[in-house]
Amino acid sequence: MSSPPPQPPDALKPWYYQGWFIVPTFVWWPCSAILFIRSPWHNGVVSGALSWAWIIVGGGWIFLRTQLRFQNGEPLVDPTLLALAAPGIFLTIVTQALWLTRDRPRIRRIRDTGGFAAYAEPDAGLATSQRHREESPEHPRRSNRGSVRSRRRRR
Repeated sequence: MSSPPPQPPDALKPWYYQGWFIVPTFVWWPCSAILFIRSPWHNGVVSGALSWAWIIVGGGWIFLRTQLRFQNGEPLVDPTLLALAAPGIFLTIVTQALWLTRDRPRIRRIRDTGGFAAYAEPDAGLATSQRHREESPEHPRRSNRGSVRSRRRRR
């Protein structure tokens, strides 16, 4: 099995993965669970299992509450449900849109071009990454698929 990608340093954490934001999102279902599942900073088995359980239990609670209101002939729009779930769903959409469009590609780009050494040690930043590039030999990348010409030669 391949090892998981390295965990980015805390200096690269966006605002919605900072501790001050993670704590209140437990009230706003399902924002905290989705943030934990998608986060490279919280990639443990326990946090993932608890997050999936939080999503399943919350979804079940919403389903059962809606079913009970339907059976009792009450309107399906539940003000309590709206007050608890609507802010969390809105925040989930906002944070995931920011993660997919801005922060995740930036972290992948940094990881692929030399790692997180520049962010781990604030003093050694640029000098460490330049030294690492000078020590490692440059190998040209090969494409995964050969061209038509190279496939003809193999026959």
